[in-house]
Amino acid sequence: MEFHFDRKEPGVWISAGTHVALLAFALFSVAAPALPEAQEGVPVEVITENQFSEITKGERQADKPMPNAQPRADRQAEKVEDREPENAKTDAPTAPTRTADMKLANAEEMPLRAEPDPQEVAKAAKAAEEKREAEKSAAKAAEKAAEKAAADKAAAAEKAAAAKAEAKAAAKAEAEKREQLDKLIERQEAEAAAAAAKAAAAKAEAKAKADAAKAEAAREAARKAAEAKAEAEAERQKEVAEAKAAHEKAEAAAKAEAAAKAKSKAMADAKAKADGEAKARKQAELADKFNAGDIRSVLASKAPSQSTGATGHTVQKVAALGAATGTAQRLSPSLRDALVGLLQQQIERCYSAPPGAAQGVVLPVLDIRLNPNGSLSTEPRIMRGGSSGVDQSIAQAALRAVRRCAPYNIPATYAPYYNDWKAINAEFEFTAT
Repeated sequence: MEFHFDRKEPGVWISAGTHVALLAFALFSVAAPALPEAQEGVPVEVITENQFSEITKGERQADKPMPNAQPRADRQAEKVEDREPENAKTDAPTAPTRTADMKLANAEEMPLRAEPDPQEVAKAAKAAEEKREAEKSAAKAAEKAAEKAAADKAAAAEKAAAAKAEAKAAAKAEAEKREQLDKLIERQEAEAAAAAAKAAAAKAEAKAKADAAKAEAAREAARKAAEAKAEAEAERQKEVAEAKAAHEKAEAAAKAEAAAKAKSKAMADAKAKADGEAKARKQAELADKFNAGDIRSVLASKAPSQSTGATGHTVQKVAALGAATGTAQRLSPSLRDALVGLLQQQIERCYSAPPGAAQGVVLPVLDIRLNPNGSLSTEPRIMRGGSSGVDQSIAQAALRAVRRCAPYNIPATYAPYYNDWKAINAEFEFTAT
């Protein structure tokens, strides 16, 4: 079975290495060299109880000796004893004072060296054995403490490794989560960009359609305007042709009337000339037969005239202003009919038949008052419109057409007859359009 090292997951290898290192450290710590065997006759230093008490003081579980250690105190003293340090580096207890009963040692009185007491030797050996046992116990306790410390350290290291692995797993999970979040954000951004691009494309397409519709509407409007212009031009040409035809017709009628008048005048002149010649001949004959006595007798035989002037309720010798109708030029029936037909043609272009009304029973009769330039001098009136609703609507439509089409184009040939056509009361017949 092969194990592959994965840099993304080094926790297994780190844990294995840590355990191997801890095991090797524990083995080397336990395998300490044994103490040399104690031999008889080895000098042993004897210490006092006070020194032994000072050695055994302190905490056995402490890691290392405390520098500048001070005597242990369970409670704080109420009064602190100040001592003179003299030449010592640290405070030392005051030496006991020698009393009067104490004697000085005399070298002569010192006993000589004697043989050691077996009991004392056995006691000392026992004390040494007890000391070795105590040292062994202390070594075992230290070894156990070291093993416990190593185990605690290994457990702490394992716990730290587990915590590190857990932290690494959490970091990995966090990284995966962050990567998934980044991917989700990228996907959302891509979707948003795609949606924005789609919206922009839809907007561009809608704009293109709107522009195309606008261009189509503009082309349709231009086409309709061209058609309307063509129709207006055709209508204008038609009006010009109609006006020209009416003008030619009016001129022909005027020429015919002038010819008729000239002929009548010539006939009247010829008749007057013949009458004058006959009268001259008659007067010549009478002159030949003239007799003054006959004239006198004729005058004498006639009674005097009883009329001495015009009579009335009152005497009026001031000349009158004249009548409303004098001797101005008047339109002939043919010219009047031609003028009414010309006006009807112009009015019919502005006429719009009411909905559902084709032709009424009674034709409308309108009163139209015109100025010399063809504009309306007063508002047109309906003189006859019929009693039915259809007739009334047709008459109102004709009245609106008269207002809408003003001013009217009156040929110049009708200018001398203005007094006759300034007020036109005519019957108009319109076709439904």
